[in-house]
Amino acid sequence: MRYGILPLGIALLLSGGNAIAADTPKVALKPRLEAAPDGSRELVIDARIEPGWILYASDFEQPQIGPRAARVVLADGAQTQGPLRSVDAREGHGRSFAGDYRYTYFSEQGQLRLPVAAGDTPVNGTLRAQVCFEESGLCELVQQEIVAR
Repeated sequence: MRYGILPLGIALLLSGGNAIAADTPKVALKPRLEAAPDGSRELVIDARIEPGWILYASDFEQPQIGPRAARVVLADGAQTQGPLRSVDAREGHGRSFAGDYRYTYFSEQGQLRLPVAAGDTPVNGTLRAQVCFEESGLCELVQQEIVAR
């Protein structure tokens, strides 16, 4: 009877380890605000992406079926002053049963920039995006809070 408990314990430990690994963030964000001499500001989000994963960028028309483009939703009534831009994103092409599509993405690191209203208040919001593991095609949605001062 004692031997039956040991395999069960090992199985629980192994499954717990896999659950932890699956919850590991694939993208680490470092948001900051950059101010220009004219008083305008940009929310700059630097992203570090785990090896083997890609983060879809913001500057493509999201297909009906396919990758989800990165979006930033600001909180506390903050206003954007222009579109979210991807800096030095790579371009890719895909095909689904809905047709051909074009997308942009980052590998290892990326940067998103969003013009925001002038002022000295912090900017809070949420990055909504998608990451995929290139080798297996496994994709996950990303929803991370952003606070920039």
